[in-house]
Amino acid sequence: MIRTTPFHGLVLAFLLISSVHAAPSAERLARQGADGVAACASCHGAQGEGNAAGFPALAGQPAGYLTKQLHDLANGARANPIMMPIAKALSDPQITALADYYAGLPATGGGGARDDQGAGRELAVNGAWGDNQPACIACHGEGARGVPPHFPALAGQHGGYIEGQLKAWKSGTRHGDAGGLMAAVAKRLDDAQIQAVSAWLAALPPSGEVPDAARPDPAPAAPDARPDRFQPPLRADLPNGKDGEAIRRGAAIFNQTHLHPQSAPFVGNGQDCSNCHMNGGRQADSAPMWAAWVLYPKYRGKNDKINSMAERIQGCFTYSQNAQASKNGAAPAADSALIADLQAYMHWQASGVPTGKTMKGQGYPELPKPAKAFSPTRGKALFAEHCALCHGDTGQGTAINGGTAKRDDDYAFPPLWGPNAYNWGAGMHRVNTAAGFIQTNMPLGNPGSLSNQDAWDLAAYINSRPRPQDPRFKGDLDATARDFHANQAMDYYGQSVDGYRLGSPGTLEKWIHAQ
Repeated sequence: MIRTTPFHGLVLAFLLISSVHAAPSAERLARQGADGVAACASCHGAQGEGNAAGFPALAGQPAGYLTKQLHDLANGARANPIMMPIAKALSDPQITALADYYAGLPATGGGGARDDQGAGRELAVNGAWGDNQPACIACHGEGARGVPPHFPALAGQHGGYIEGQLKAWKSGTRHGDAGGLMAAVAKRLDDAQIQAVSAWLAALPPSGEVPDAARPDPAPAAPDARPDRFQPPLRADLPNGKDGEAIRRGAAIFNQTHLHPQSAPFVGNGQDCSNCHMNGGRQADSAPMWAAWVLYPKYRGKNDKINSMAERIQGCFTYSQNAQASKNGAAPAADSALIADLQAYMHWQASGVPTGKTMKGQGYPELPKPAKAFSPTRGKALFAEHCALCHGDTGQGTAINGGTAKRDDDYAFPPLWGPNAYNWGAGMHRVNTAAGFIQTNMPLGNPGSLSNQDAWDLAAYINSRPRPQDPRFKGDLDATARDFHANQAMDYYGQSVDGYRLGSPGTLEKWIHAQ
C-alpha cells in the first residue's frame, strides 16, 4: 500500500489545478475562451441567445446538431470565415462539451410579431405539397422546436439567421445536408417566401405551450394538389356546425392516430394514418382519401367480401395499426363515433369526385420491376444513407424529444419495423407496395430523387425485418404463409433472413432482445 505524505498531497493538488487550467470547463470556454479559441459569448451572447446581426441562438439546440456543425466547420464541410478557425482550434472533447453545455441552456426567443395569416405561417405549418414542399414542422417537430439529434429548433431563432441559411442552402454555398434535403427545400422557395417563413419562425415561442397557430389545419389555405391531380377542398371550404366539428376531429385523428384520445385505445403500435397517406391523406400517389372514398363499397380479396368504408377503416386499425396489441385489443366498432369522424373527414376530402370513378393519383404507383433483383443487402446501405437520419439507425423511429420512440411517445418519424411498426398483414409489408410509396414520396422534401432500383432495394430491406404478427395467424406459420402470403416474390413472411424466420412465434421478441 502506498503511503500518502504531505508532499504527495501537494503534488496531487498541483496536478489537479494544472488539469483544470489545461482543460477549461465548457462554461468557461463559452464565456471566456481559451488559448487560440475566442469566447463563444462574444458573438452568441452570455446565455447563447445570439443576436439579430446574424449570430444564431445556440441555447437549447440539440447537442448532436451542434456537434455536427462544429465538426463540419472544422473540416471545411461547412464554410464560415469567422467560425472555421475557431472550430479547427477546438479538440473533439471540447466540441462535445460545448455542445452539451449549450443544449442544456434554456432557449430564448428571437422576438418579432407573428403574421398568422401570411405565407410564412402557411409554409411552416401546412407546407406546399403541390410543389413537394412539406411543412417545416414535419422535420423540425411540434412548434418547430427541433427534433434531436439532427434537426435544430427554428422557433425563436433569429429571423435574419434563418433567412441567411435558407439562401445559403439555395445558392449551394452551404452543404452537408443528408441527401441534399435542405438544398431541395430551399431551392423551391423564392426570396419573399424565405423572408416570410423566417420571420414567422423567429416569432414563435421556443418553449411553453405550443400555440394553436403552430399546429396543422384540416386543410391548407392555398391549393396543394400536384399538377393534373384532383384538388381537395381547402380551409375556406370547411363547413360550420356539427359537420365541421366532425371533419376537424377526423383530421386530428388521422394525423395523430396513436396519440389522439379517441383512437389511441385502438392502436397497438406507433403508427398514424398520415404515415402512409401523406399530407393528411390529401397527397396524390400516396393512397389519398379523396380517391379511396368514392370506390366503396368494394370487393376485397383480403377478406373475400364486399367491404364498406367503415370495414375498410377497421382493416387499417387491424393491420397497419396492430389493434390486437392495443388497450382495447381490437379495431373500433364500425358504428363508432371514431369511425364516423374519420369518414366525415374522408367524405369531405372527396367533395366533387364522381362516385366509382378511378382517379389519377389513386393508391400508390406501380413501379416497373427493377433491372436487378431487389436486394435487402443493398437496401441496408441505402437505408443508412437516406433513411436513418429520420427513422433511426435501427428503423425504430424518432421521438419528438429525440432518441428511439416508445409506443406512447409523440413520434417525429415513425418506426418501419420492430414492435411499433405495421404488422405482417398490412399492405405496406409487400415489397412492391412499399417500393411505389418510397420512390414517389421519399425522402421527405426530396421525393423522386431515389432511383427505381434504390426504391425496390430499400423496400426489400425494410420489409425483411421482424415486425408484429399477422392477425390471421392461428398457430401454423406455413399455413398462414400459404393462405395469406402466396406471393412470396413480394413478401418475406415465413422466409428466413439474418437468422430469423420472419413471422415465427418468438422472432420479434428475439430481435428486440438482440438490440
